[in-house]
Amino acid sequence: MVRSLLNKQNSRQYMRTALAFTFVLLISYGPLVGPASAADNRDATPAESKDQADQPLVDGTEEIPVSPTITAQDRSFWSFQGLGEFPPPSVQKANWPRTPLDRFVLAQIEANGITPGSSASRPQLIRRVMLDLLGFPPTPDELDAFASDIRPDAYARLVDRLLASPHYGERWGRHWLDIVRFAESYGFEHDLDNAYAYHYRDFVIRALNQDLPYDQFVRWQLAGDELAPGNPLARMATGFLAAGVHNADFGKIQVEAERYDELDDIASTIGTAMLGLSIGCARCHDHKYDPIGQRDYYRFIASFARTVRGEVEMEVGFANAGSPVKVLVAGEGVPPLDRLYNPGPAFFEKVYLLRRGDPAQKLEEISPGFLRVLTKSSMEFEDWHRPAMIDKKGDEEIALTFHRSALAQWITDVDRGAGALLARVVVNRLWQHHFGDGLVETPSDFGARGARPTHPGLLDRLAEDLIHSGWRLKYVHRQIMASSVYKQINRIDEQASDVDPANRLLWRRPARRLEAEAIRDSMLAISGGLDRAMFGPGTLSKRHSRRSIYYRVKRSELIPLMALFDTPDPLQGIGKRPSTTIAPQALAMMNNSEVQRFSHGFARRLLPTASRSLADAVTQAYRLALGRAPEHVQLGDAMQFITNQARIYEERPSTISQLVDEASLVLWLEADQLTGKAASNPGDQSVISVWSDRRGGLHHKNAIASGQSEAGLVAEATPLGKPAVRFGTESAVLRVPDNPSLNFGTADFTLTVLFRMDADAPHGGNIVGKDSYAGSGNNYTGYFFQHLRDDRLRFSTRHLSDGKGPVNYLDSQGQIQKGRWHRVTGVRAGGTLAIFLNEAFEADVTLKESEPTNVNILTDLKIGEMDDHGDGYLQGEIVSVLVYNRALMPEEIRSNHEYLRWKYLSDEVADPVELALTDFCQALFCLNDFIYPP
Repeated sequence: MVRSLLNKQNSRQYMRTALAFTFVLLISYGPLVGPASAADNRDATPAESKDQADQPLVDGTEEIPVSPTITAQDRSFWSFQGLGEFPPPSVQKANWPRTPLDRFVLAQIEANGITPGSSASRPQLIRRVMLDLLGFPPTPDELDAFASDIRPDAYARLVDRLLASPHYGERWGRHWLDIVRFAESYGFEHDLDNAYAYHYRDFVIRALNQDLPYDQFVRWQLAGDELAPGNPLARMATGFLAAGVHNADFGKIQVEAERYDELDDIASTIGTAMLGLSIGCARCHDHKYDPIGQRDYYRFIASFARTVRGEVEMEVGFANAGSPVKVLVAGEGVPPLDRLYNPGPAFFEKVYLLRRGDPAQKLEEISPGFLRVLTKSSMEFEDWHRPAMIDKKGDEEIALTFHRSALAQWITDVDRGAGALLARVVVNRLWQHHFGDGLVETPSDFGARGARPTHPGLLDRLAEDLIHSGWRLKYVHRQIMASSVYKQINRIDEQASDVDPANRLLWRRPARRLEAEAIRDSMLAISGGLDRAMFGPGTLSKRHSRRSIYYRVKRSELIPLMALFDTPDPLQGIGKRPSTTIAPQALAMMNNSEVQRFSHGFARRLLPTASRSLADAVTQAYRLALGRAPEHVQLGDAMQFITNQARIYEERPSTISQLVDEASLVLWLEADQLTGKAASNPGDQSVISVWSDRRGGLHHKNAIASGQSEAGLVAEATPLGKPAVRFGTESAVLRVPDNPSLNFGTADFTLTVLFRMDADAPHGGNIVGKDSYAGSGNNYTGYFFQHLRDDRLRFSTRHLSDGKGPVNYLDSQGQIQKGRWHRVTGVRAGGTLAIFLNEAFEADVTLKESEPTNVNILTDLKIGEMDDHGDGYLQGEIVSVLVYNRALMPEEIRSNHEYLRWKYLSDEVADPVELALTDFCQALFCLNDFIYPP
């Protein structure tokens, strides 16, 4: 229930609701300690938003909070100090350390009477390094190359090669996106999509691949538009400020409260992501544990007073050269994002200190500033601030305050500002992602309530290394991965476990489960189906073949398999994902359709041939999935399993010889059953005059006559040499005359098509539909399949008259690849539309009709077109059209898709060995060695 509420609203909104409910209960049973917040007074009548913004609402006698004094004791807390000088300590086992970092670890191990672990083998190391840096395992060729490289710097060369890979940014970019609560929808009840938010994700990937200095990486995200206005990457970086939830539907009474919530989201995310501090706790009162006063909090958010999120057109430089694209950014003078009702201003010029965080109780106007405990006592805001200026954009003048650029300079200033803490926090995150836990176990809380560093000298040494390297994260990666502590094996040592059961001393390699993205990406790479295309819009299709970072992140629609393996809900930044081990994960690995698809692709790479025996196939499978050859017993067990499974499959029917429930078919068109002129002259481009239902006279009303121009017959179009009806560059439409059997009213029906779009076909082709524009006044009615401009498929039911009535557009998540055959089914079942694609293990996407939709229309069912506009004609081929007068069940749809595959697309007779190998490959994906690599 709580998750459902949070999917509709962000956590702060939910907490306000919960507090209001608590207030009602307390009023009923006794007095509330302290005065009630006006935000909870539902009978209050707030002033107009401009008055609220300009006028404090409390009288002059109201006590204004005094900022607590920052004492020397406050500044002496470990994380608020400057970086210390920590020379590597002396150790007894002098031959174990490979780097100075090892001596910090070994000193504590020896002090506790423990022995450190030995180094992992070369196959283990290359697998570990590739999974850490790229997120998928090495190929057998890479295993062999590393094993045979006898150069002393072979390992360093391997690390350098992987850090130079473009896939490094994809792997480590996902870690950063977790921290900054990145998503591509607004959240709240409507959870509207933002089609241009992905540019921030692309910025993160590009910046990491370029090894952009981390201090610049941070500054650009806070104020890239002010610091480097001509750099498109810097402008894209400000998507960080726009990545949080955005309420697009609220009344005028909530405008100012929503604005303060927005500022709070920004400040809280900067605090946890970059400084490891819970700044947001000081919104309503001085921080309970850390020296962050309420006044410090409001000075901090005042830097963003005039900052809004919006979409701008810009040339990004590295793609679509010369063609501006829309990008979601944040800044001053940016046209703000639309709201559903556009109530009030997008920002207010002034920020006030609020009593108990309530916008209705303003105490005094606040000017921008920083956290005093992290600022050298002699420094002021102006020491980092450049003068404001007027920027002209065409005829418009925009006042630029440069408050954010001052904040960006302060937060990266090591000597006078927060730079030392900034460095500590990020190197701790790097350590965490290499070892599972950071040197500070609470990566987003370096305050009094957070954990203390297990190796404070090592943490500061890493931070110093980062700064002295020019803030290069790849340098720190190299330092960590060159160390003996990183190269250790995961071992059992009862004595060490008694002394340090949690392995905080790092005496062994911890057992770590791969994250959801690495699990999926590894299976995809091993299957041979990985699409390495980078950047650009993401997708919600569970069947896409790009890396998992290119899933579109919709707050209300997380990918089930990914969520099962602990991908975070992006309502707020997550510094450390949970790593659960639960039964549904094993069930998913055994039953999920995507895992089955990856297993099938994996198996097809291994099929025995004249030069590859079954034993060779098993050995190759182990090397691909686990990075090693099977042991002798494992090899024998695997071969026996495959042999037994193949024997079982040999006893099963290997083909599907007919469609399900032919009695419910009201239209059955298959190109190999053409009658009339084309059938009597089956040449390469025979002209079709009649394409009748394959049952001939039984359904004579469904006979199809040629339309505006004649379609052609391609005699051997499919992979099995079966014919297809060709629709070319000239308009061609075939029609089924209107008849009752194709009019379903508001009842259930099913529509299936086997088709292929030409590789160079324009977008927007209409495939099949009984839908028509009728007269003037925006009148459309019927149902149809259409190929959209983004290579998705639309299944629709609508009954629109004079612009009124239900219009139900269901767009597939999966994309239609031009030049390839596709089996697609649209079904309406009880008012819910669904699209099934190809293997059809489950619906690709579903949609509840907005209201019962009567699709009856006095028009022909048209193939190759649906409207009579003279455009949108199909350019491609159709083999089969099936229409049922009921909703088929998912298993029936899958059976029909298998029938179409067997009959037209594949001459594979369900090879028993291939099926058995698929089962074996899926079993490998389920092994601990795959999900918990050594």
